[in-house]
Amino acid sequence: MEKLQIHEKKSDYRPEDVDFLPEKIAILDQHFQSLIKEDKLQGASYLISRDDKIFAHKSMGKLRADKNDDRDLMPDSIREIQSITKLFTTVAIMQLVEKGAIRLDQPVMEILEEFNKPLFAKITIFHLLTHTSGLAADPGAYFEPYPSDWSWSNKKEWIKEILRGHTRVEPGKEWGDFSAGFAILAAIISKKSGMIYEDYIMENILKPLGMKDTSFGIRGMDLDNVEAIRAKVDRTCINYQTPDTEELIELITKEEKDNLKCKELRPSGGIYSTLEDLQKFGQMFLNKGRYNNKQIISRKSVEAMTRNHLKGVKDYCWNAGGVEKEYGLGFKVHSNTQLLSPGSFSHEGAGLCGLYIDPVENMMMTFFCPLVDEWVAESIINTLNIVWSGIL
Repeated sequence: MEKLQIHEKKSDYRPEDVDFLPEKIAILDQHFQSLIKEDKLQGASYLISRDDKIFAHKSMGKLRADKNDDRDLMPDSIREIQSITKLFTTVAIMQLVEKGAIRLDQPVMEILEEFNKPLFAKITIFHLLTHTSGLAADPGAYFEPYPSDWSWSNKKEWIKEILRGHTRVEPGKEWGDFSAGFAILAAIISKKSGMIYEDYIMENILKPLGMKDTSFGIRGMDLDNVEAIRAKVDRTCINYQTPDTEELIELITKEEKDNLKCKELRPSGGIYSTLEDLQKFGQMFLNKGRYNNKQIISRKSVEAMTRNHLKGVKDYCWNAGGVEKEYGLGFKVHSNTQLLSPGSFSHEGAGLCGLYIDPVENMMMTFFCPLVDEWVAESIINTLNIVWSGIL
């Protein structure tokens, strides 16, 4: 198999410095090269750190889907991190909990009047954070033949549009991938903080963490380094199939004219970032809420976010088939998943990207694997097994 060019960002540390087998990095590179050659992935980039020491930061494959665009995906390329954005929304909620502005068991109707109806009266902030509100999951989550759409995000009374109809089940009874719940959480953040949601995230999370290459949308970024993929992600505000920089600029201009169209979706998937910035965010959790000598959230909030809160709650989304769901606040948690240590936690984003954190080994991995078409299990599950098997 012809080898793809691999780009590596120089690090101060080697795998051996953190008790990690260096040959596993070579196996990982070969694994990603195979998926790209099989046209399952457009490219792959990853960063692995242990004890806050980055020892592997590489990329391969293409930045853009356009066959005529030969630019490579680079270790510092920017992409929309999709649902990983939900973790930033969750951190903001926990900050407000710590300030006494809200509580996790608080009914949403006490804050947002649209929920002040008998059908929604039992839904709490906790239910929204854990995807157990009982409200309908994301369009297509049950592979329904005629799914609804995201048109509610463009309407003035968008919360009422989300609540239109009936609940699927009683709150707390079932896990359902409910991205709109994080738009509702953002409305709570704005109301209780007195700040625009995006401004709150920037001032209270991104800036203190030193995430200088992270923002909502891509205005002001190096557009020549923004990833665009072939895989169709219906809810994105910036078209992932954009072939060149000129069209990206055109779309941004249109978005500004439309008064930030799709802005209600941003709390569940609107942040653009880099692997290095995501490492800072992930390391904050390994540091028990602290980074850059700043306490972003308390140790107890980290513990609350990363322990399983769901006992006997079933998941029927995305062909899960009714398995018992393990979920924290914002995070998926792992008690017995592949080679990850029990107590590990993670989040993925459509299209595809991921953030996996193992507090037992003090190790984390973040990756961008732009898809060609459908979700590729090998790009996540096999990847994690390769990496975690390298721990000495």
